[in-house]
Order: sequence, then structure tokens, then C-alpha cells
Amino acid sequence: MNLHRFLAYTVLACWIAATAIIVGTSLQWFSARSDSLVKTQRAREAQSEASGNSQAASRQFDAGTPEDREATAAAQRNQERLLRRAETASEQMADAINLEQLQQHQFWMEFAVWGCLTLLGSALLAERRETDERPHASK
Repeated sequence: MNLHRFLAYTVLACWIAATAIIVGTSLQWFSARSDSLVKTQRAREAQSEASGNSQAASRQFDAGTPEDREATAAAQRNQERLLRRAETASEQMADAINLEQLQQHQFWMEFAVWGCLTLLGSALLAERRETDERPHASK
């Protein structure tokens, strides 16, 4: 009987701890989701800006004067900077999406453990109640 009570209270304590952990993980998951949405938007904007600038740069043609060559070189440097920015934003977006997926997977695994603890705790407490009621029924 004491072992049964010990197991029931241990499962109950684990269930309480698992509940707190699940709440924390769900908050992290939703935070990671909002972060990935922001980074996705930034990546789209950077890619749009880079592609828009590349179309404008392709329309320019080299007239051969030093000023035109300097302007073309500046436009080329600007295009390269925009492409690096778009590339970096895309990498950050991919990292944020991966983090979100990891948080989601962790949440569902913890939720499964929490569900098992709930069922185990319910079974232990129901069994304890049955054993506690039997001596009273025989009196």
C-alpha cells in the first residue's frame, strides 16, 4: 500500500512538472513561429529588392565615359550587396523555420509524455480509491 501511494504521488509530481514544461515549450514554439514569419517576410522583401534592382541594372548600358563606368561599377556593388543581403536573409529564414519545427516536435513529444502520465496517474489514483473503499464496505 505504501509503495502504491509513493508511485501515485511520484507520478502526480511528474505530471505537475511536465505540465509546466509543456507550457514553457508551447510558448517557445509560438515565439519561434512568429520569429520565422518575420524572417520569412524579411527574406521576401530582400529578394524582391535584389531582383528589382537587377532588372533596373540590366536596363543600363555602358556608354564608355568614365562617369558611366563609375556609375555602372557603383550599381554593380549595390547589386552585389543586395544579393548578399537576400542570401543572408534566406539563410536566417531557413534557420528560423527549422527552429520552429524543432520546437513543434519537442512540444508534441512532451505532450505525449504528459498524456501518458495523465493516464498512469488516473489509473493509480482510481486503483487506490478502489482499495481504500473495500475495507469500508466490509464494515
